Amino acid sequence: MKYYLTIAASDNSGGAGIQQDLKVAESMGYWGLSAITGITIQNFMKLDSIYPIPANILSQQIEMNINSFNINACKIGAICSEENIQVISSILQKYELKNIVLDTVFSPTHGKAFINHGSIKIFKRELLPHVNIITPNKDELSLLTEIEILNFDQGIEAALKLAKQYNCTIYMKGGHYEGNTINEALINKNKVVNFEKERLTLKYSHGTGCTFSTALTCYLGNGLSLKEACVKASEYVSNMYKKYS
Repeated sequence: MKYYLTIAASDNSGGAGIQQDLKVAESMGYWGLSAITGITIQNFMKLDSIYPIPANILSQQIEMNINSFNINACKIGAICSEENIQVISSILQKYELKNIVLDTVFSPTHGKAFINHGSIKIFKRELLPHVNIITPNKDELSLLTEIEILNFDQGIEAALKLAKQYNCTIYMKGGHYEGNTINEALINKNKVVNFEKERLTLKYSHGTGCTFSTALTCYLGNGLSLKEACVKASEYVSNMYKKYS
């Protein structure tokens, strides 16, 4: 049995967050473990309310999972409070978890933010050096770099600076950039690998980021390289959401 741990918020609509993470992981042959960072009230259109889980309870959830199961891969999603950023950082430094993907989700397309903008500096300092890869879209990359990113080339330049500053690897998602196709990139401080894929017109897109980051985490847990895992995870998302187009 392979074990996947998601540290993220609960989505009562079932389309994103913990619920979507566990569905994707199960479809890929993993037993899903979870540590809930917050309870949300939302639907497919907007996030209405967020109730962070107390830091000590989040810590107990994560440590119980780590001490009870041999975890093959770990995804971190919405965190919901500055205190919970610190909890997760402490655990990442205490335990040697494998294949850690950080989905830099700060707010949904519509609705309330998971953490305030003032906490993003702490988020970067405490988490980026301790994970294998982060997966920002255009808006999230702008918040991480404090640069208004208008196009894909500016995104690459900003991501390179971030990768060098925090010695981290970035998969720059391309869905929010303009163009007839979607351009994406795998970036570290020394190299940029570009990808191109078909742009789909989706009637339903709730949870695409959660789906991608979970699929990426599971592919890494299967032993794929970062490049292979990113390509396969992107294909997984396209195939899943084509049925809604």
